[in-house]
Amino acid sequence: MTLLVSFLLVPASALAASPMPAEIAHAKSVFADAQGVSARDAGRLWGLPLYGRMLLVIPATRAVIANQPDPRHLLRSSDGVYVGTLPNDVVLSDAPTEWEGVRWTQLRLPALPQDAMTRSVTLAHEMFHRIQPELHIAANATANPQLDAEQGRLWLRLEWRALAAALIESGPAQVQTIRDALTFRDHRQALFPGSAATEAAMEIVEGTAQYTGIVVAEPDVAAARWHAAADLIHPDAEISFSRLSAFMSGPAYGRLLDERMPGWRKTLNEHSDLGAMLASTLHDAAQESAESRAAAYGASGLRVVLADRAAREKALQAQYRAALVDGPTLSLTALGRFNFNPSTAVALGANGMVYSTFHAIARWGTLDVSAGGVLVSPDFSRAALSAPTVTQGAHLEGKGWTIDLAPGWSVAPATKPGNYVLVQHPR
Repeated sequence: MTLLVSFLLVPASALAASPMPAEIAHAKSVFADAQGVSARDAGRLWGLPLYGRMLLVIPATRAVIANQPDPRHLLRSSDGVYVGTLPNDVVLSDAPTEWEGVRWTQLRLPALPQDAMTRSVTLAHEMFHRIQPELHIAANATANPQLDAEQGRLWLRLEWRALAAALIESGPAQVQTIRDALTFRDHRQALFPGSAATEAAMEIVEGTAQYTGIVVAEPDVAAARWHAAADLIHPDAEISFSRLSAFMSGPAYGRLLDERMPGWRKTLNEHSDLGAMLASTLHDAAQESAESRAAAYGASGLRVVLADRAAREKALQAQYRAALVDGPTLSLTALGRFNFNPSTAVALGANGMVYSTFHAIARWGTLDVSAGGVLVSPDFSRAALSAPTVTQGAHLEGKGWTIDLAPGWSVAPATKPGNYVLVQHPR
């Protein structure tokens, strides 16, 4: 999951320390790999080079290595790169980052994949995010919790299987499988009103990025097609799909559009729907119902697997609801800048999503969640943690989380007995 984060402007003294020579050498190899990935594309897909400003950060020390000077020259030149130490009030994330009025690709080291193909896909994906605003396809994407519901996952997995078949087939057989995929997609979105727009937006944001990663990294069209098909047939079935489904569907729709609608990328905008674009390439024909076509794609087996997963998900939801909705909690507002792992998200309906790990830098301080989870509202305006076990001083602790409070802030009892809030004291 990629989140947009921003740096605060900091004095040069805050960037005085240097990365180790081995870290600089590693960073230079990453820059070289990124340049190579970009050179293979040569602006062919989107009309812009993928390679540009890049920050590589070592989380343990917050050492940063950049491939270009920053506009205010806070980083210093060293061995052909630009180095410094990122201050503690900057969120670390694999994400595009606005700093000093320019946009960077930020990546954490040494977390990049070791195998060459996956690393190339990741580099192209993340570099593409940097140029998305210039391409006018930086949609406002929100989570899709319906894709973790039992019926949502069923019809999503069926859509994926039909898309995989479409990538493999050609001629009339391909037309049939595309039609099936879109039938399953339409059926699912009808079950969850409003989901068509939110799913389309996530495919624009993350789907086009992953499409770019696969198409640029693979040596030819056939390899990219089979790569996308394999991801659809064998997804990680245990992760949350609420923010990650587009990683599978986006490359498939993109490759099929390459075949059936050359030039589609030039017409793309933040409001586009890749499914609707692909549907426009089909001639009108009578559609069979989703249920009648589902058996051909192994729906019976999926239903067994998904029923088991749904039972486990229900138990986990009950556990989180007891701890973070009904139980004593610490309430937070104004979450500031943050990052989290979307693969472990658990939906709690209108209450929001539980993330098992979460890091936030806000006006009230710094939050780190390593276990136990945090319940975050759908609009990210507020959150709830289990009640603190340490409530005195500037360092708060609870089950699996810590908060280091900013000066002038403390924890106080809330209106509901046993609950807490953060309060700011007048200066």
